[in-house]
Amino acid sequence: MTSNDLVKTILQRDVDEQDRILKSTEVIKPCPVDVDLGNLLVWDSNVVDQQAYKKNREEYIKNTMRDNMQLFINALWQVPIERHDNAVVAKLPEPKTVVPREKPLPKPKPLSKWQKFAQSKGIVKKKKSKFVWDEAKKEWGRRYGYKKANDDTKPWLIEVPTSTDPNEDQFAKRLTAKKERVAKNEFQRLKNIARANKVNVRNDGAIINKKSSTNDVKKALATAKYSDASMGQFSERAAPDEERQTRGFSKKRKYESNLGSLKNEKNKQLKLFEQMNSSTTK
Repeated sequence: MTSNDLVKTILQRDVDEQDRILKSTEVIKPCPVDVDLGNLLVWDSNVVDQQAYKKNREEYIKNTMRDNMQLFINALWQVPIERHDNAVVAKLPEPKTVVPREKPLPKPKPLSKWQKFAQSKGIVKKKKSKFVWDEAKKEWGRRYGYKKANDDTKPWLIEVPTSTDPNEDQFAKRLTAKKERVAKNEFQRLKNIARANKVNVRNDGAIINKKSSTNDVKKALATAKYSDASMGQFSERAAPDEERQTRGFSKKRKYESNLGSLKNEKNKQLKLFEQMNSSTTK
């Protein structure tokens, strides 16, 4: 073998190796695959070659995935492209395949008490603009939220009304009123959530339990007897079953007298001092 033949053989071997590694972009299959670019989906309906699959399963799956991905890339380069911020973006078409939902459809949000009233009276809410004119700053500002326009809680000067106490802090008064409005709105929001979940709530926010048993009523009555300042000392004597339910309620804390024995006080202090100095605290 001459040197020229040896060079040709080496070059041909390199070309074959490159062809084996870098396969052609043209893929031919018995049945054309269905490419859904809207969902980035490729559906291959070709029959699996059982002999090649059993001979080398990993290699067969790898080659099949490579061919399908090549067909997907070929179809992707045929759609119109756009450039945004130095990046090439493909404009995908509408999806063709209906993909099932993972979770059920969300339930419609229940109406609040005001929404139900407005719907029954035919009141239509008018959408307000997000920006309003601030007379003090002479510029447009947000209607609500951070740095809102016409914010009466951050003025540098407040006129004191003639009907109020001149020593009252008007700044703290406005800030307290704002906190009360925020708390009222939050309380109303929680009541709407409870009403949507069909929970009976009173005007003060307490939950109404319509299924209170007789034992619950007896326990509440017995607890009320020991809830006064005298711990039930001047109340009507509770029944034996009520005493079991309120066991421990009538016990008062006992305090030692301030005019006690000096000897006992000295012994207690010495005992405490010994415990602090001992290696194992009792």
